[in-house]
Amino acid sequence: MKKHSVMAAAVAVACTFTVAPAEAQSHERVTTTGPNRELLRSGIFALGVPYVASVIVAASSDRAEDKHLYIPVAGPWMDFANRGSCGHIGESSCDTETVYKVLLVGNGILQGVGALEIVGSFLFPETRTVAANSRRVLVTPSYVGSGYGVSAFARF
Repeated sequence: MKKHSVMAAAVAVACTFTVAPAEAQSHERVTTTGPNRELLRSGIFALGVPYVASVIVAASSDRAEDKHLYIPVAGPWMDFANRGSCGHIGESSCDTETVYKVLLVGNGILQGVGALEIVGSFLFPETRTVAANSRRVLVTPSYVGSGYGVSAFARF
């Protein structure tokens, strides 16, 4: 009875090398276009940070106007436009309300700039050219003699 082993002692490794002179080696150039990564990153940051702050304020505030802060970009402006009066009995002081309004304007401006940067990253795409090497290595299981082994093929 002949025994067949899954792992044979013999491992065949076949390597095929094609080497051209250094000046004649070809490098593939791959050109891709996509959104401008820097604009996209800065836009997400400029929109995201103030929006997270807005959501925290909207979740913790008892004022009905602050619930508009759940809406990105337009929420701070809607909150600003709907703020009530100040300084009367039972209302916040005007100094505090002025600070809130300044923060709402800053928040609205940052969210708007962030949204414009995100849109701009798609309107002004980035073209990248990458030199891709033509080196390839293929390692695959193969049948060798009375068992199995590994074959490797390479192109440089």
